[in-house]
Order: sequence, then structure tokens, then C-alpha cells
Amino acid sequence: IVLTLVSPYCMYYAAEYFHFSGVLAVVSGGVFLSSRRQSILSYQSRIQGINVWTNIVFVLNGLVFFLIGLQLPSITQQLGNDISLGKAIVYGLAISFILIIARFLCTFGAVFFTRFMSHFITVADSNPGFKAPIIMGWAGMRGVVSLAAALSIPLLIQGGTPFPYRNLILFITFMVIL
Repeated sequence: IVLTLVSPYCMYYAAEYFHFSGVLAVVSGGVFLSSRRQSILSYQSRIQGINVWTNIVFVLNGLVFFLIGLQLPSITQQLGNDISLGKAIVYGLAISFILIIARFLCTFGAVFFTRFMSHFITVADSNPGFKAPIIMGWAGMRGVVSLAAALSIPLLIQGGTPFPYRNLILFITFMVIL
């Protein structure tokens, strides 16, 4: 477990020292270590690691949603400069609806594609059913990654002017997550 906690920092700082992307170094290092974990760790360590990381992810997700709740009032107050709150809620609901429909189309498209391709190649399950696509379409990814992308929008652009509609983008992201 110490190796998994220390190695991302070493990978990140080594890549940054040589003027490469630290994020890409950590991701590629994680993929490499994941592919070699059977030879590096015993089965007991892997089982314990899965349990530890599951709990850490749960706590970090809770922390992120706690931070969302703390930041949302200031975002809604600053929203009045760009657009009204009612219009922002309508935009958020519309984008949420579009995203859910797009997820349904993608998941059901994967089912139909798998059924079609099962006539030509061997697939794991030639009739995957419709329960999993419904669940994945409704409860698809909505959380931390989209929030990180929205929060990475700079406050100011070149010339010192505020980024246009940044608060609206953040509010819509909050709506989609909610």
C-alpha cells in the first residue's frame, strides 16, 4: 500500500521535472502497475487494497459533494450577473435530460451492436438484455470528473476579463450532478 501511495507522487514530480505531463505520467504508471499487480502483490494484499481503495473513494466522493454544497450558494449569488436563476435551472434540466437520452442511446446502441456483431464474430454474450443498459443509462457517470472539468475553467481570460458564463457552466454542472 505504501508503494501505491508514494509512487504517484514520484511519477508526477519526475515527469514535471523533465517538463512532461505529470497527469499523463501518473495515469500511464497506474495502468502499468495495474497490469503487473498479480506479480507485485499477493492475493491478500490485493483483496485488502480493493477494500481500502473502495472506502477511500467513498470518503473522497462524500468530501467532493460536501464541497459542492458549500460552493453552490456563492455560485447562485454570482449567477445573477450573467443570467436569472430560473433560466439557469431550465438550462440545467434541459442539459440533464439531453445527457440521459444520450446515455440511453449509447447503452442501447451497444446492445444492438453486440447483437449484430454476434452474427459475424464470437462475443461474450450474444444477447446482453436490456436491464444493464437501462441502469447504466439512468445512473451513468455524472460526478467528480465533470465537476473537475467545470472547476478548471479559469476565472479570468487574457486581458483580465472574467471568463464569460463561467458561473452558468458551474451551475449547470451542479444541476447535472444533482
